[in-house]
Amino acid sequence: MGTNLTNLFLAKRTKSIRTSIIREILKITVKDSEFLSFAGGLPNPNLLPSELIQLATEKTMSFNRSEALQYGDSNGYRNLRSQILERFLDLKDLDLDSICITHGSQQSLDILGKLLMDEETNVLLEDPTYLGALQAFSPYEPKMFSLSLEADGPDLLELETILSKDKIHCFYCNPSYQNPSTNTWSIAKRKQVASLLDEYGVILIEDEAYKYLDFSGEVFPSIASFRKNLDLTFVLGSFSKIISPGFRLGWTVVPKSYQKYFTAIKQGNDLNSNQYSQIVMDHLLSNLNIDTHLAKIQMYYRKQKEHMRFCLAKYLPEVTYHDPLGGMFLWVNFPFVSEGEFMEKMMEKKVVMVPGNEFRLFGIESVFFRMNFSFLGEVEMEEGIRRMASVYHDIIT
Repeated sequence: MGTNLTNLFLAKRTKSIRTSIIREILKITVKDSEFLSFAGGLPNPNLLPSELIQLATEKTMSFNRSEALQYGDSNGYRNLRSQILERFLDLKDLDLDSICITHGSQQSLDILGKLLMDEETNVLLEDPTYLGALQAFSPYEPKMFSLSLEADGPDLLELETILSKDKIHCFYCNPSYQNPSTNTWSIAKRKQVASLLDEYGVILIEDEAYKYLDFSGEVFPSIASFRKNLDLTFVLGSFSKIISPGFRLGWTVVPKSYQKYFTAIKQGNDLNSNQYSQIVMDHLLSNLNIDTHLAKIQMYYRKQKEHMRFCLAKYLPEVTYHDPLGGMFLWVNFPFVSEGEFMEKMMEKKVVMVPGNEFRLFGIESVFFRMNFSFLGEVEMEEGIRRMASVYHDIIT
């Protein structure tokens, strides 16, 4: 007959779905252990509190077996929400009903896309922006606008021009050690953006997945903490970078007027987040000195970042990048090559990283790659950069 039944029954919005090159790269590196990957945002496994996780698991089965193995509240396990409210949020006058536990912060992005966005919605994004947000929002077909980033946050003149010219409904941003640019918004810009969003009545979606990964231990205040209109403010957090991504647990601060809608959409997604993981996490946090744990991560990642900088200076002095205050990445500009050719030839040398145009609404000619420094050991990291340099110099000479 010649009719493609698979395509025939696809919803029209599927044409807008973006795939994740990061997930595709991970598939390759899992199959072939000879690959050296700078691609994923993977926490270093040596920093996971494994013994305390085991203890928390045993406590869960000893004292909470029945509820851990059962369905739970769609908004999340109450004790865990209480710990999040006490330990990880800087907003005033919140109650537990404001906090919803999600299947990682990625689920929250999808819920917010479904809740807030359609073809008549104007969404503002940083340029570059988090690939996962582009994936989550694009199926709902909003009109997307990009905002240039400077070293200390967004270009404020450009932001005010966009807000005054276009009716922006939602602004998604990642202000601390931004993925992928690694830039961190200054406190002054956080205050100014909060004021502008209040003035123009814009919904803020603030993604703080990397908030606690500052190399000096500083915790920047959220943009939301400076807003007068918290009814237009969603704040996302995650345990993936500070505890373990295997739990698949994040949280969202949801304004009261949106709570019943957010919960209803989540119920349609998964009924409730993993109850077992939530109770294990609650026991873990009760026994974990979170400040000591975070300091250990921060110290290690600072050391890893400096080793990557050393290797780049040694093997690839031609590249440039912004030296980040925290996080897990460098955002590196490789001059005089094309993205596609460089990526292809690196794959032949069994080295992978994420090409920069994956993080943009509109591609640019300048070649950037996001390089992760948290996962590989020092010897593997140097070998990977040495291979990378061999490819780069073969192309430019």
